[in-house]
Amino acid sequence: MAQVLLENVYKSFPPRKGESIASHSQAPLTLTSGDNNDLNAHLAHKVNVLRRINLTIADGEFMVLVGPSGCGKSTLLRLIAGLEPMTGGNIWVGNNLVNQLPPKARDIAMVFQNYALYPHMTVYDNIAFGLRRRPQGEEKVTKGNNVSHVAENLLVEVTRKLPKGLRYFSVKERAVDEQVRSVAQLLQIETLLNRLPKQLSGGQRQRVALGRAIARNPQVFLMDEPLSNLDAKLRTETRAQIVKLQRQLGTTTIYVTHDQTEAMTMGDRIAILNHGQIQQVAPPLELYNYPANRFVAEFIGSPPMNFIPVEFHSPRLITNGDFRLTLPEYWEKALQKYDGQTLILGIRPEHLTLSVPATKNLPAQVELVENLGNDSYVSTKLKIPDFFGGNFASQTLQVRVPPDRFVRIGEEVWLSLTPEKIHFFDPETELAIFPKNSSPSLPFEK
Repeated sequence: MAQVLLENVYKSFPPRKGESIASHSQAPLTLTSGDNNDLNAHLAHKVNVLRRINLTIADGEFMVLVGPSGCGKSTLLRLIAGLEPMTGGNIWVGNNLVNQLPPKARDIAMVFQNYALYPHMTVYDNIAFGLRRRPQGEEKVTKGNNVSHVAENLLVEVTRKLPKGLRYFSVKERAVDEQVRSVAQLLQIETLLNRLPKQLSGGQRQRVALGRAIARNPQVFLMDEPLSNLDAKLRTETRAQIVKLQRQLGTTTIYVTHDQTEAMTMGDRIAILNHGQIQQVAPPLELYNYPANRFVAEFIGSPPMNFIPVEFHSPRLITNGDFRLTLPEYWEKALQKYDGQTLILGIRPEHLTLSVPATKNLPAQVELVENLGNDSYVSTKLKIPDFFGGNFASQTLQVRVPPDRFVRIGEEVWLSLTPEKIHFFDPETELAIFPKNSSPSLPFEK
């Protein structure tokens, strides 16, 4: 068990001929061989995959890295594992700087998305594979005892497939056997030890991959979307098993996923990435209640947060067409400098309710109803004049309603906002505006 510290980690790739380089500050560039000067200028550019990553994962913590596809989360995991070289920065595992260490020397175990099991080996041998290749103790190697070890290992290999009473077990092989069976019992796969991977279900293969990682007793577990190949029911079951197992072992775990439901239910803390940068690091409920910016607010939560453009009028009035709403007093100072300006109002579907016609409510028309049994999600289109210069009249809002509230497609409704649950975002920076001087969890970097 160990703390993992990432200090100003960068990862970039040089561009290649014909590759389009997208930059946040300029239009995409395409490399050609026609103009040497342009080519040299383009080669000065780098494709930045990760930028200014600073993150501390505490000893024994379950940290989840989450973000959309292409945000750099799997690349960051591979940097920690040593499978990719860094462009810059430092990675510490415990008290060891591991920048120059090969993967096998970092005392880290990784569980891959595709399981990476050896198809010709039994479950037992897959779990034992890494254990058999670890040196036994720190004894001094001489020509004599080296020959003895080779002969002993050969004898173990030759007799491995014989009946148990005829096998030769070295001291090391006995230790391996004890560890494999202990892990199999922990994961409840004792009856699968003699099977090949092709004879296992997806969930069973996933447990074998976990067992191979656990058997090594590493300082850190790295998991790269290990549940993405499982069906919905099995994913839920395995998710709970992984959380329970991590708490039981107490091993520092870094888990990568693109599924925000997995992130919310599994992690002690969550780091949200976008475009190769950390947007916010916080416990799940803090992310949900106090998103640092619009991206985090939209990414966390299902269905995502709704966004409505409003105009703020001091001291506490917001408007949009005929819509008028007076905010709670604690917003007065925080929004004072935005008097007469446009703000982005954020409200989650569960904080909108169907109500009666009133200026403080939003008129909308029902476009789609999704009945889930315990809840219903209603997709509505706002019926507000376009007065900000954008097509806000066709803006869609998601509303969560009780399952016993019947709503018809095409029905005109009025939506009431819960004032205490409103969020505001700066229209230019998209950073959250909080009613206090600072939020519980500001963006990790700016």
